[in-house]
Amino acid sequence: MTDANRGFVYRAQVGPDGAGATVLGFHVARFRHSGEAEWRTAIELGRVRVNGRATTSDTRLCAGDELEFHRPPWDEPAAPTSFGVAFEDEHVLVVIKPAGLQVLPAGPFLARTLLELVRASSVERTDAAPAHRLGRGTSGLIAFGKNAAARAALARQFREFVPRKTYLAWVAGASLPQSLHVRTPIAKLAHGPLEIFAAASEGRPSFTRVRVLRRESDRTLVATQPITGRPDQLRIHLAAAGAPIVGDPLFGPGGRPKSDVPPGAGGYLLHAAALAFRHPTLDHWVKTRSLPDWVER
Repeated sequence: MTDANRGFVYRAQVGPDGAGATVLGFHVARFRHSGEAEWRTAIELGRVRVNGRATTSDTRLCAGDELEFHRPPWDEPAAPTSFGVAFEDEHVLVVIKPAGLQVLPAGPFLARTLLELVRASSVERTDAAPAHRLGRGTSGLIAFGKNAAARAALARQFREFVPRKTYLAWVAGASLPQSLHVRTPIAKLAHGPLEIFAAASEGRPSFTRVRVLRRESDRTLVATQPITGRPDQLRIHLAAAGAPIVGDPLFGPGGRPKSDVPPGAGGYLLHAAALAFRHPTLDHWVKTRSLPDWVER
């Protein structure tokens, strides 16, 4: 891949709460990854459009206005450029994602994503899309539907918690009980200019099963099963149980984020090792497994 991607057009619609705001004020308040000076420059350069037309900073918005931000090509951070395959037929693809590779375009990543790599790898995969997500720092198994019917069937299964998922992780310390259930609620919280998911008493009910596989003097290998599917659930729940994942720079005691760490930081040892789901067109289960190279370390 070249260093610069092709750029991207971000779209949004003004809701009733945004009516009357200026173009500049709306963007500064809603999209806090950039400050007032950056948004003013983007508007002056014609990169922000309202209903398809260039605009000015002090133009007043109406409910229903369609906004576009034309982001010019940019250099993306380094990321892995390959993936493994655990299962494939004409309907389904299960890939083994390396740590450090984002699944879908977001933030600084557009071209260097698992979605783009999969679609570029074969003409039979050009319509493939993932049925669920893994964090950028998480490695392991992720299922793709290769056509619209398969994508819809798989997405429905994941919404209804039909698939069985098991993750392996090295966690800090050796004091976990042999097995435990973690039910810490999870909510979206402010984290600097962004919002992330973390442990919070007002959050949504969440449930993870944890089983110890091996103990060492300062770390423990565990198998975890997320029964619910909250973002970053395993990282949050293991930290909340007093055993944060080895190398996790973000989640600390209680499953709360550390204030000085960006959400995208990786380096933690979490791997989606087993994934089973109903085949979208055939009457049987697809069962896949993958072991990370750090299990025997």
